[in-house]
Amino acid sequence: MEDLQRDLWILVFATHPDLAVTLFHDQAETLADPATRQLFLDYDHAYDLAADDPLIDDLAHRIAEATRERYGPHELPGQDATSEIPALIQGTVNASSQAWQRLDTLIRAQLDA
Repeated sequence: MEDLQRDLWILVFATHPDLAVTLFHDQAETLADPATRQLFLDYDHAYDLAADDPLIDDLAHRIAEATRERYGPHELPGQDATSEIPALIQGTVNASSQAWQRLDTLIRAQLDA
């Protein structure tokens, strides 16, 4: 995961340097909070779960709730409708794990509800 994250940050900084700084600071602030940092760790640990593991449903709910608490009804940072980079990044992450792919689907559904 560390290598993947490093490579994706390089892509973001190369293609959207101004936005990358904002996103990087946002992630650093998020990781400074112990509860949110635990969500990142739980997400990472979900990598090897079966796509239908019930833990994924719970984790998706917790991530969606934390996201709503942090950003409210506003658009998430980095969601630029004119750029294909966010979808490319999420697609790359999802391709590495069926559990992560399902988690992304569930999170998006809950945030869109």
